[in-house]
Amino acid sequence: MKPNAADWKASWTQAVTDIRGAAPTVRDVTLRLEVQLALDATPVRFVLSNRFGTEPVLIGQAAVVTEDASAQATFDGRPTVEIPPGVDLASDPVEVTAIAGRDLFLPEETSLSTGNIGGCTWSISEVGNHAGRTDLVTLPAPTATSPDGVEYALPTPLLRAVEVAGAEARSVVVCLGDSITAAGWPNRASVLLAGRGVALVNRGIPGNRLRQDGAGSAGGFFGRSGLARFDDDVLGTSGVTHALIALGTNDLGHPGTPNAPGEAVPSASDLIGAFETLVKRCREARISPVLATITPFLSAAGYNTQRDTIRQEVNEWIRSSARADIVLDFDGALRSPTDHTALAAEYDSGDHLHPSDAGQDRLAKEAANAFS
Repeated sequence: MKPNAADWKASWTQAVTDIRGAAPTVRDVTLRLEVQLALDATPVRFVLSNRFGTEPVLIGQAAVVTEDASAQATFDGRPTVEIPPGVDLASDPVEVTAIAGRDLFLPEETSLSTGNIGGCTWSISEVGNHAGRTDLVTLPAPTATSPDGVEYALPTPLLRAVEVAGAEARSVVVCLGDSITAAGWPNRASVLLAGRGVALVNRGIPGNRLRQDGAGSAGGFFGRSGLARFDDDVLGTSGVTHALIALGTNDLGHPGTPNAPGEAVPSASDLIGAFETLVKRCREARISPVLATITPFLSAAGYNTQRDTIRQEVNEWIRSSARADIVLDFDGALRSPTDHTALAAEYDSGDHLHPSDAGQDRLAKEAANAFS
């Protein structure tokens, strides 16, 4: 029996953004995209996106691959589908377990324009249609540096979500954030919560802001503001029960820099007002609002004591007055015990802004503890 819409639960996601200029143009190759699912169940389906494309994307064949088997995927019963510009498209349900990856054969020249830097490993095959091959030999995707200075694998194209039906999920937590979130603490938290029916799914975008859309030359990559994309990226996530909002860092860091030239630094009341709007929208949608405090950033480039004063005022409001169902004190988790304006040395990646690998683990533990 075909699952109803309410049966589907997000098991892996990314927030798609405009990756034109940061992703290759391909032709007559197969892409393999490997994701780690937060919930295991069958059937599965996956959602592809051409939201920022200007031309249709032709999928010549698609498959879901396990360690030793594969199953062909279809779209409204057909093995081939064309995704128009601006459109997201879900596959038909696929009966498969122990998923290792998804294959997409792109027979025509395709400029990969929609995707994100997310918790996914992807690679490109040698020439030809290799969809569904368990012995597929692939070429690793090259790395790149995002506009806010963090090195990642080249943005993962096309795949927006993987969903499962039949999962006994008590919580699907959508993590709306920036590069700190995109770097993967939600995925790590889901691993810590494996088998408990909780999925923390990643909707982080590097450079993303709470109040304002991306600006400057990298504005398209930085994406729409948290306020603007809330409906698509949170309410549009299948089975969502909680919205975990971890934004605000770039609102304070971008103004007056090439990332947002000519903009003024927002006040604490500006940021609090935006958080209040999202809390209200959560209540209206009958999902639970979760707020995370803004992590320390001195002495990172573009930040100063004035901006840190605003950060600390906003954090105090989140802790004491935000009326969220859950507060995650990411600031308290990562800050130096001797200097609350800075990351602790073991949690500093080196740029004084982005958490190290140990810092990502610390945030994952903080989030997992809240939902265990």
